[in-house]
Amino acid sequence: VKVLHGTPEFMAPEVVAFEPVSFSTDMWSVGVICYILLSGESPFQGDNDMETLSNITAARWDFEEETFSEISQQAKDFISQLLQKDPRRRLSSAGALLH
Repeated sequence: VKVLHGTPEFMAPEVVAFEPVSFSTDMWSVGVICYILLSGESPFQGDNDMETLSNITAARWDFEEETFSEISQQAKDFISQLLQKDPRRRLSSAGALLH
């Protein structure tokens, strides 16, 4: 039996898929937190946990025009680099500090 631990909307795709986790997994969560702080909305929130996990697995999200119209391109780029489905393509903590 495999059990997920954590708040679904902050889980990285590799957590949902029961794959190995790394520091990149935490960077995904930083991306989710930044998205929420700038918009007041969750990028993956579904009507239920299963829909939320499906959105995460598909890495299905976007910057809604109305919500992000006054957010800088630099901030959106930062979030985009953190919410990469492939953990190897995500911004590292060192990269985040340099961004």
